[in-house]
Amino acid sequence: MNEILKLILSLSLSGSILALLFFAMKPFVKYKLSKIIQYIIWIIILLRFIVPISFEDSVMNKVFNSSESQIEIITPKNATETNESDNNSIMPNVAQEVEKYKSKIAYITGMGDKGLKNIADKYILNIWILGVVIVFTKNIYSYIRFLIHLKKSNKLVGDNENRLLNSLIHGISNVRFFRNPDVATPMLIGIIRPCIVIPDEEYTESQLKNILLHETTHLKHFDIWVKWLTMIVTSIHWFNPIMYFMKKEINNACELACDETVIKNLTNEEKQAYGDTLIYVIAEHKYSNSILQATMCEEKKTLKERLISIMKYNKKSKIAIILSAILVVAVIVVSLLLGTGVIKGDDSPPNIYVSAERQKTKEAIRGSYSWKKGNEHIQADSINPTDFDYRFDNIVSAASEEQLIISTQKLKNDKKYDFTIEDISIYRDNQLMELDMIDSSFVDGNLYIQSPNEKGEYIYVLTLKYDKGIVTYGFVVRVNMLTYDLESLSEYKTPYVGDSSKVSHIAGYLPSPEKTFMQHYTSMETSEKPYSLTIFYELAPELEYTGEWPIVTPNSIFETNSRINALVVFSMIDNLDIVTFAFRNSRSDGRLDQSEYNTSFTFPREAFKEYGDLTELGNNLDLLKEVLNDL
Repeated sequence: MNEILKLILSLSLSGSILALLFFAMKPFVKYKLSKIIQYIIWIIILLRFIVPISFEDSVMNKVFNSSESQIEIITPKNATETNESDNNSIMPNVAQEVEKYKSKIAYITGMGDKGLKNIADKYILNIWILGVVIVFTKNIYSYIRFLIHLKKSNKLVGDNENRLLNSLIHGISNVRFFRNPDVATPMLIGIIRPCIVIPDEEYTESQLKNILLHETTHLKHFDIWVKWLTMIVTSIHWFNPIMYFMKKEINNACELACDETVIKNLTNEEKQAYGDTLIYVIAEHKYSNSILQATMCEEKKTLKERLISIMKYNKKSKIAIILSAILVVAVIVVSLLLGTGVIKGDDSPPNIYVSAERQKTKEAIRGSYSWKKGNEHIQADSINPTDFDYRFDNIVSAASEEQLIISTQKLKNDKKYDFTIEDISIYRDNQLMELDMIDSSFVDGNLYIQSPNEKGEYIYVLTLKYDKGIVTYGFVVRVNMLTYDLESLSEYKTPYVGDSSKVSHIAGYLPSPEKTFMQHYTSMETSEKPYSLTIFYELAPELEYTGEWPIVTPNSIFETNSRINALVVFSMIDNLDIVTFAFRNSRSDGRLDQSEYNTSFTFPREAFKEYGDLTELGNNLDLLKEVLNDL
């Protein structure tokens, strides 16, 4: 199941169970429990619908992740560590076993039913998103439309009424007060600039005071924020019918809590006057509810409960207060125990990332592992890492004896896992190298490994131990060798050197012939043959090159690597005749000054005729990769 859907459904189910439990309790606590406490409990339940806080052993986590049972993948180990004559007969069996157990895993985890999975991924999530957009947009549209309607007929109140309001809000600023002939009941509206709006009719001083007491209490309780939160949660859980019953219950609890706060310091006569004011306001209701949907105005059928609550109100004893606090804590605890279905713990071992100086961080491929998940144990066995299909993102370019940094963090905000080394193996040409050639150390939780001294391609196999298990990883290190992202380069393959956009991308994807320099400009000559391209390199920011300059020594690293880059360029640009790589041992000022580039290497297409038709070579990436590996 899609993780977003799992989160929403688990939140919805968790919140619904909590709401139904409190619905069931309501007849027993309706007039015994403080209305404010009841309101707080409904807010906690509302938050359960939207806040994905949970424990790993929560009910919802078990319900929504129970299908992910322990898995065991059995693959012949070390099957590929044989001589060449044996590989031909053994490898097909390895592939068959891997596919066999992949199918078995798909069946166990419920992923084999691709039809249902595709429906969930492609349609259900989109339907849910569409529903959220529709319900939310409808509410916002109604609210904005109602605000516009109000502004057209709002009237400023008199000075006496403003003084009465100021005496009740006790320093709360930015509260506006209006009369409006088009509203049928007093209301508080607005979050940023709240305003109280009352019908444009005559009220006695006592009635106006009671109205303002009620609306300013809503303001102090932040009830407008709660109403907006309720609307947002209802939009998210539009598919859950319980949410609509709960929405009405929250609105009712909000009014009851407001009434209780107002009357707790009133005398019996004042309580009677407050109740009379409620009756008067409801009796004078002249307009249909539809115009006031955005304000969530009270309904007549709740009046009886409100009046009974006013008449039965009495200050709660200390025991009642303690029991109320216990009930609130109990609701929070049950909410956390129900939880959500997104907390998986460390279901899978962490990825590890490998970087070298001035190189993009690469990701190792995870192989066999033994991992603990809660009370379960996952054992996964893969083919030997020497036979992994390593791609550009798994290959690190490094200089001789350069430090490689290995970490479980790709970004600083990523979770960091502590680990120790169980084993490090390095292979070259499928031959295991001597262990005493490996130099490693730990600094700040990162593993530092020194690259080999000799030029070549090496496969590193690391076995790391974590608190929850042991994991094997594999990655490739190319020492003093250029590494090409041929898949990305091929996307910009073009028959014309005049296609400046594609040519610029090709130049940008080329590795720099020397790490201290970076590619910045390109220049094309396409007016007449021979068609030529010049790729310009300059000193990278904050770096210095201290070697020979200008370069005059034949077959320097600059010239050797530029020659390899030229082969790739000719393979990607069909009608290119000549390519030049120009270098300056300084930084440009934002404009191309070719006179500053005092080291350059030029290569004609004919210099690479030994590789045959370079256009066809560019069309065959596997063959091009083989050619580059041999250089």
